[in-house]
Amino acid sequence: MLKKILWVVGGIVILFGSYVVYEILTTKKYSPADKVAFQNESVEIEVDYCRPYKKGRNVFGDLLPYDTYWRTGANEPTIISFSDDVKFGGLKVKAGSYRLYTIPGKMTWTVALNSELETWGYWEPDYSMDVLRVEVPSQSYPCCQEQFVIQFPETEYGTDLVLIWDDVKVTVPIST
Repeated sequence: MLKKILWVVGGIVILFGSYVVYEILTTKKYSPADKVAFQNESVEIEVDYCRPYKKGRNVFGDLLPYDTYWRTGANEPTIISFSDDVKFGGLKVKAGSYRLYTIPGKMTWTVALNSELETWGYWEPDYSMDVLRVEVPSQSYPCCQEQFVIQFPETEYGTDLVLIWDDVKVTVPIST
């Protein structure tokens, strides 16, 4: 009898494990991973993130409620890395890798860098590990950016971190 129970429990564990692996592998199909980088003579900046699609949904306010945590992408936390010290939104940040998260608002967004890196999925960071937070205006963008994108256009002072999705654009200046 004990042997049958162990076989049933073992089968359930194998089925559950297979399901979890399947979900992890297929999730990236719907929000594929991407990397974007900026480099000049002073610094190299790189962002690893996953790019969700709009899919006909009302993104900001509904899918992503205002004034709540967003991992700024999908799946794993979005990670931004700086090869040298920079000014991010006017505030100094040391070289290294940080979790990039945002708190979207109707008129302004909070963009934060957090030193907690290794949490997968939709788990809010430990806010006490925030290195900095900057508030930037939300701009309208010609509808519609179907897939979330991060860009680094070159500027006279270095670059901007630009987040675009649906009909919203957010820009954070990065001085090098």
